[in-house]
Amino acid sequence: MNENKKHRFLVMSHRFRSCHKTYFFDVYENKYGSHYLKLTQSIRDMSFSVDNPQYFCETLHIYEDIIYEFQQYFKDAIRIIEEKNKSNPKIKTDPKGEGLTPKNKMSMNDIRMFVKKHGTYTI
Repeated sequence: MNENKKHRFLVMSHRFRSCHKTYFFDVYENKYGSHYLKLTQSIRDMSFSVDNPQYFCETLHIYEDIIYEFQQYFKDAIRIIEEKNKSNPKIKTDPKGEGLTPKNKMSMNDIRMFVKKHGTYTI
């Protein structure tokens, strides 16, 4: 087993599917106690048969030292998308009308405290 992977601890994992794509949101703790977010997009190649599917994965690691800056840019991008979609009613980003932001927001400190108390956190 790879030395780096041996010391990773999964703190939180969430998966959702959209058509032929699957998205994974995973929070890991490294061997030094720092946390990072691993975003993975798995895309099914529709040109292959159902019996022999082929997938392509893209992964992005967001480390703890830049997570809040990443969050701010991500929020700005969502806000712009929501504003643009208001002017184009054919596009629906949120059919329930709840906006694109989650109801329950957890900071890295919240996740750390939860993990210390309960051992792991999974949505």
